[in-house]
Amino acid sequence: MKEAYVSAGIIRYTDYGTGQAIVFLHGALSNGNTWRKVVPAISKHFRCIVPDLPLGGHSIALNPETDLTPTGIVALINEFLNVLDLNDIILVGNDTGGAYAQIFTMSYSEKVSRLVLCNTDAFEVFPPKSFSLLVAGVHIPGFTFLMAQLFRFKPLLKTSLVLGLLSHTLSKEDLYELYIRHFIHYKGVRADFTKVVKGWSIHDTIQAAEKLTSFNKPVLVIWGADDTKLFPIALGRRVYGIFPDARFEIVENALTYVQEDQPEAFAQKLVHFLENTAFAK
Repeated sequence: MKEAYVSAGIIRYTDYGTGQAIVFLHGALSNGNTWRKVVPAISKHFRCIVPDLPLGGHSIALNPETDLTPTGIVALINEFLNVLDLNDIILVGNDTGGAYAQIFTMSYSEKVSRLVLCNTDAFEVFPPKSFSLLVAGVHIPGFTFLMAQLFRFKPLLKTSLVLGLLSHTLSKEDLYELYIRHFIHYKGVRADFTKVVKGWSIHDTIQAAEKLTSFNKPVLVIWGADDTKLFPIALGRRVYGIFPDARFEIVENALTYVQEDQPEAFAQKLVHFLENTAFAK
């Protein structure tokens, strides 16, 4: 892992390959590990940069005063890109990371040459209704500490109440070791996550959807066909409909984390899209 020093603290990230940079954004209670199955193939063609955003699966808490509203997070992403001297990126977002990718592209469209969205929050879905208890709970003192204690019971992680709707293939051990361990053990990580959840607002995703109708650069929307609870295909088609120059790809036998359930298909579709839009930047 490499470390980027920003005004809010440290962002850990991985950086593989050469060429135009692809920046991969992950969802809540996740981190860059979610892209581990696809980066080896994609980095043969492009530079793959995968930051751990402060969304609850990160290992280093940010400064307590950091703005972690969607506006604050996209500003943090922009600062991260500036530290790495990146101005012409391909932006990929999955799950909650897709919402931030939309808001970032709305705010810093000059930095994004192509956009890829995969089973993402959008419009009035931010977050999905399945997580309404979480949105209410973070306002209760001690709620995330209680979450952390419950998460020590690994079988709970695979239930629909926690992370079970995200992937067919991730085991309870995977969920614990790859994503949840730091949330359980570090109070600062939980504090960041609390601020993130409190900042979620459909105002941001609806505004992004409205403004991105004028984003004329190539867009790929990849959607896991089995995701019926969090981000159904109907939502994916609406996301696809936002953009003037978009392609829509359905991946069978995949839930929200298409890159976990069908990594070869995800990588192939992404590389094919990028190679076929290489001169459309």
